[in-house]
Amino acid sequence: MWVAIVVAAGEGRRMGFKKQFLDLAGRPMWLRSVEAMIRGGADEIVVVASSADVDRMREEAGGAGLEIHFAEGGETRHASVVSGVKRALELVARHRVDAARAAFAIHDAARPFVAEEDVRRVFEAAARAGGAVLGSPCRDTVKRVEGGFVQETVPRDKLFLAETPQAIRADLVSRVYLERHYGSEDAPTDDSGAMEAAGVPVVAVASTAFNGKITTPADLDYARWLARERWGRAEHADRTRV
Repeated sequence: MWVAIVVAAGEGRRMGFKKQFLDLAGRPMWLRSVEAMIRGGADEIVVVASSADVDRMREEAGGAGLEIHFAEGGETRHASVVSGVKRALELVARHRVDAARAAFAIHDAARPFVAEEDVRRVFEAAARAGGAVLGSPCRDTVKRVEGGFVQETVPRDKLFLAETPQAIRADLVSRVYLERHYGSEDAPTDDSGAMEAAGVPVVAVASTAFNGKITTPADLDYARWLARERWGRAEHADRTRV
């Protein structure tokens, strides 16, 4: 059993609006990310969202013919993921699936273009090894900078730029997410970091297609253009209100 946990609890402080509702060729970005996880093999979907957004999301999911489970977001991304993990564990128990035969993939709603085959490869790698992270080998020259001045050039041959989804076998979830507690200052910035800290082996899975994160206003035009190229534009679709 594969469960995708899509983190869509952002408050939009950086963008000035909740980017999870950005219109991408007639669907909100969060829903595009959900659909990518389903095409990649997810049996169940948990969306982590602000309680204020759940009714809207449930309506949008219903319009797409999707049944989605929701969990409430936390103060940090890690806290939001923990909330989603708890909901995913409930689903595994409900289906009476052995946790060792289940895997959870955590995915940012702001990465709607992830390739379905990459999603599947991450799930499969986690099922084999315990954990997995999608990403890209570093191709750029990397500098370490202090005080505005370059201190050194960092060898890039062993650097890997982490993306999502990042997956974990369900029988390892408790030691990573439930037995360890973090404050806002020391919370891991991604899930593979939490797995590393708990001693879970993490396989690096190289992405095969564009999987950029929509983070800043500069990303919006490219995301809209790529969405039109990939999915076209539904005739009935209006721009999603943000």
